Amino acid sequence: MTSFNRHHAATCLALVALLVVVPALSMSRPPLAAEEPAVGDKPNDVALFMRAKLGHSQHVMEGLALADYDLIERGAHDLALASQASSWQVLQTEDYARQSREFRRACESLRAAAKDKNLDGAALAWMEVTLKCIQCHKYVRDVGVGN
Repeated sequence: MTSFNRHHAATCLALVALLVVVPALSMSRPPLAAEEPAVGDKPNDVALFMRAKLGHSQHVMEGLALADYDLIERGAHDLALASQASSWQVLQTEDYARQSREFRRACESLRAAAKDKNLDGAALAWMEVTLKCIQCHKYVRDVGVGN
């Protein structure tokens, strides 16, 4: 198997895994909010805000599955924009600020790959965005926010 074929197979496998994981995460949860909460919402609205963020993530996944670069780019833009909203700022630590910056950089890589119509690059960038989400959620849980 050539290097390109292995890379393509790995990318396809990652997409299939994400297509299974993302819908599974949304099962048995309330429906997504129709709109993202406005900047300045109360901290107790974080759960609603995060559900809206999941909606942006689903747009990216749909775009990846359909090779709809505009949808990928829009989802990446909306995710990066959401990370600047006050509802996002659940902690005031340097680690949290660093993780938010890294998330935005990963979103920008995703957006750039979509703009270049590079599906493999977008899939890999999406994996990085997803990893940043998981790392940040772990960090927030470990510090005990919401406990």
